[in-house]
Amino acid sequence: MGEKPEITTNPVLEKTANLADFADSYASFNRIVNSLQRKYIELKEEFSSQQDKLVDANKRLVELSARNLAATEFLDGILQAMAAGGVAIDREGRITQFNPAASLMLGIPAREPLGCHYRDIIPPGEPVEANALRALETGCPIESVEKIWNLADGTRLVISVSTAIMTDDSGAAIGAVEVFHDLTKIKKMELEITRLNTLAALGEMAAAVAHQVRNPLSGILGYGSLLKRDMEEDDPRQKLVTRICEGVETLNKTVTTLLDYTRHEEIRRRAIHSDEFLNEAVRQFRRDHQDLAASMDFVCPEPERDRRTDNVVFIDPVLFRQVLFNLFCNSCEACDGRGQVTVSYRRLPRQAATALYASRLLLGLDETVFEVVVTDNGPGVSPQALDSLFAPFFTTREGGNGLGLAMAWKIMKAHGGDIALDRACDDGARFVLLIPVRINPTDRSDAYKD
Repeated sequence: MGEKPEITTNPVLEKTANLADFADSYASFNRIVNSLQRKYIELKEEFSSQQDKLVDANKRLVELSARNLAATEFLDGILQAMAAGGVAIDREGRITQFNPAASLMLGIPAREPLGCHYRDIIPPGEPVEANALRALETGCPIESVEKIWNLADGTRLVISVSTAIMTDDSGAAIGAVEVFHDLTKIKKMELEITRLNTLAALGEMAAAVAHQVRNPLSGILGYGSLLKRDMEEDDPRQKLVTRICEGVETLNKTVTTLLDYTRHEEIRRRAIHSDEFLNEAVRQFRRDHQDLAASMDFVCPEPERDRRTDNVVFIDPVLFRQVLFNLFCNSCEACDGRGQVTVSYRRLPRQAATALYASRLLLGLDETVFEVVVTDNGPGVSPQALDSLFAPFFTTREGGNGLGLAMAWKIMKAHGGDIALDRACDDGARFVLLIPVRINPTDRSDAYKD
């Protein structure tokens, strides 16, 4: 075999080729760098544009958040200021809003129910389906449904309930709202008006009948007196005529009392000091009813030396004395003439007056209650007589006309007040007289005492 020929390279050509490769690589690198620069510039411009858009979106979000916060605060302010109770729940039935009116009606601190389940806080009442939880479950809101609540402390409330469903942007239910108004006072006023209308009609009829009965009674009494005068003293018929005359006189007194009851009472108020007035009323009763009060012990607060304004009350002294006399007579008869009658009074701070008697009296913001209490240690009032105690012609005493307490009730109502029997009194009878009085404007602290 022959030897291969030796290959030789040209250094110049080799360097030229390397330079050409380097130039191509450098050009390619420049192209890549230029492309990256363009991309960087494009990305920078896009970032700047997106950043501007983000800033605008953030501004709009801040504005919307501020508006949403203002709207939320506004709606929350409305909810807090509402006189009606308001409760809101989420889709799980947990309470998210509970306004002060609801807190006041239910006697629950406003913050306590938040986060609790509706069933654990709000009483079921009747009808049980009239509530926000049932509206959320069924999707059927209600409007102005009357409902009765029996609270834990024994209070019975009549309320009007309305509910609504809360939804999101897609229309899905996210909760419910319940609004309730207290109708208890309105219902009591309706019953009171119905009773007053019935009593007015009864009074008109009784007055007409009384006038018709009174004229022949006078004739019967006159003829009986003449007949008795013409009889001999030892005539056995004298006793019969005497009984006839006594019966006519009793009937005439009943008719007179009936006419007094049906008469419209015109209240002539004047300022009286309670301590002096009550002591004088007791002394006058003892003088005028010695047969009843001779063996009775009356306990009355001692007259105060200083003329304090907190025991001054504006009443009709003549009519109010009649109320006291009717109660004193009942106490003496219940004790069979041998017992004790205690008379006391006090001016209640507004908070106490509202807590005790808001269901009985409609008090203004500048009014409180002056309370006079008459208590005896007799046998008390039977449970059967409690509901009819102040009804006209109702009596448990033989020979009574049943108008004493009815007249007392009428006079107290004419004063804008009320009279009630304390059913919690187990020993004897305790009658409470309530008179609305103005809070002294120079001492507004009276409205905030406990």
